[in-house]
Amino acid sequence: MTDITPTSSKKLTSRLSQALESGAQEGPIVLTDSEDEDEFVKKYGDIDFQYIKRPRTSFWFTRPHALNYFQDGVLYRTKGERSSTKTELFLDLMYVGIIANLAGDATEHAGWGALLKYILLFVAVWTVWCDIKDFTNYYYNEDLSQKVYILWILALLTVFCNNQTQILANRSGAAFVVGPYILCRVSLALGLFVYTFWIPEHRVQQRVYSATIMVTSCLWIIVVFVGTRAKIGLAVAIMVLENVCFVTCFTPWFKRQLGLTTSTALNIEHEVERFSVFVTIAIGEFLYKIVAGGDLDLGFQVHLWRGLLLLVDAYVLFWIYSYGSMARRATHALRHSAFRAVSWIYLHLPLVASIVLAADAGGDLVSINETKEAEEAEEAVDITAVKFFFTGGLCVALVSMGLLGLTDDPKDPPETYIVGRFWRVVFRIPVGVIVLVLPFGDLGITGIMGVATILMVVLLVWESVSGTPKNCLFGGSR
Repeated sequence: MTDITPTSSKKLTSRLSQALESGAQEGPIVLTDSEDEDEFVKKYGDIDFQYIKRPRTSFWFTRPHALNYFQDGVLYRTKGERSSTKTELFLDLMYVGIIANLAGDATEHAGWGALLKYILLFVAVWTVWCDIKDFTNYYYNEDLSQKVYILWILALLTVFCNNQTQILANRSGAAFVVGPYILCRVSLALGLFVYTFWIPEHRVQQRVYSATIMVTSCLWIIVVFVGTRAKIGLAVAIMVLENVCFVTCFTPWFKRQLGLTTSTALNIEHEVERFSVFVTIAIGEFLYKIVAGGDLDLGFQVHLWRGLLLLVDAYVLFWIYSYGSMARRATHALRHSAFRAVSWIYLHLPLVASIVLAADAGGDLVSINETKEAEEAEEAVDITAVKFFFTGGLCVALVSMGLLGLTDDPKDPPETYIVGRFWRVVFRIPVGVIVLVLPFGDLGITGIMGVATILMVVLLVWESVSGTPKNCLFGGSR
């Protein structure tokens, strides 16, 4: 439900509106700009905006309201909006655990079939996470009704995750995976529809989107009753349809077709923070795999060195993602245009999926004893496939970060850096491709992990140096 409307570049100063006469008028109260206005404008791009005051809150049920919306090209955003709440952070921790479970099953049965299954299940889980993320970005008030809604979704996902290994076994197994997913999506559709009675600014878009969710949810029922090949084909088709509906309902084209003067809008700071926190927690899966299994042995053993290499990989991924577009000032992709906004959002899907898969595969590689690989491990798991899960996961993560870094529109003055933004960011992609093909070489597990780590460290050093402004790099002050 992310808004992807490009906006104009004009700074707007608002005044405190006259107090509304009691019962005489409904609508938001417009406030003066805060002292953080300049920082807001500079960080994510210029935009016309006014602050509005949120309604009075209640523990049990707070009247639904739009935290942000566009009206005639002006962004109205709630004054004093919050960062991620405790509930959202708990949700992310739970989600990464669910995704890690999917990745663990894929690595245990490493192969093309397991990879395809992981991707499809991951997309389903990711879709539900995005539903909640967008819902909290648009309407969050942390009343009891929303807390119960999030708990309900988590309970459904627990059933989904617990039965995912049986999705192809029989109809019952498929029902206990597809059923919870349908209920998650239908719950969102009903919630959005009910909210529209209080929120006229989003009414048309959300009602249309709710209708598309109901239609696609009904299509999922067919998946339970067909064979394996049909399940895969239908699942892919329905997922594509779901995302086409999502993008269509929140594009400028759709708004123009319906002649809308008000429409959905995001708090970009919150959106960026939510993705950043989720990616960081996903990278934390590397650390969990290193320490949780106790597979590093005592002393300076080969397993310890592999574990340390995995630790460095996680650290490098964290910093490269944090570097982002390598620009000190830029128009964020979410504010630049519909195409860049959609690209920025959807690039996070392969990014998170690949990070968790690489972490799980890397954790398995750390514990393998190569002297027994031919006799024991080969029968239990395809070691070559696990190697490609590890290097392929790192590759997709680096390529995704490279493309993400190119979605922003930099606004730094010319000659700020020793090289242009493109050359500061683009090397993530070729380094990822080189890491991918390492298993083709005559390298053992330690060699593959070692070379991959060296390449990533070199990449980080390059970005750290090239991303330092000239006046700081050559001894000046910032």
